[in-house]
Amino acid sequence: MRSSLMAGLSAVSFVLAACGGKGDSSVGKPVTGGSATAPAPTGGEIATTIHLVVGGGPHAGTYDAQSGDITCTYGFAGPGSWGNQYSVAGKKGNEFSSLQLIVPDTKDASDGSDKFLLTAGFGEPMKPGSAEYTINTGGGDQNKAGSGVVTVDDKGKSGTVTFKGQTKDGVTLEGTIDCRQMMRG
Repeated sequence: MRSSLMAGLSAVSFVLAACGGKGDSSVGKPVTGGSATAPAPTGGEIATTIHLVVGGGPHAGTYDAQSGDITCTYGFAGPGSWGNQYSVAGKKGNEFSSLQLIVPDTKDASDGSDKFLLTAGFGEPMKPGSAEYTINTGGGDQNKAGSGVVTVDDKGKSGTVTFKGQTKDGVTLEGTIDCRQMMRG
């Protein structure tokens, strides 16, 4: 299951990277007890907004991001799957830079599912100072990393995802992805 989730995430990353950019924005320095809010991307409509709350660890705080690019997908990581591929290059180690999500069964997640893969990233991937927090509840017992629940409200041309979980190291990830526009496979 993990290999199919990872393959799906790679496919979604490739497809969305080929779409180009309209100007993503995010602010990566949380205000203690507050929120780091990004301005709307210039020159276009907002396709996705993300709200992320990290509890514990060096990146604890509240993060908000917006994208002019379509980051939400249906059916790209397998039939009936839901995905999100938000990534911004050039971020410092303390700045929110990516949120990846694969939900294998959107219908199952309509009332909450404990089967998903979620990764929140900070900084430039694979560079010194970068960090990732992963919850993988969709794999077998040997691949399981953390726990949580994800809910998908699929509205056809749009949708909303809510998630709440904990990594195997005890860092909590909670938030929403508001998919104002989507790609359907």
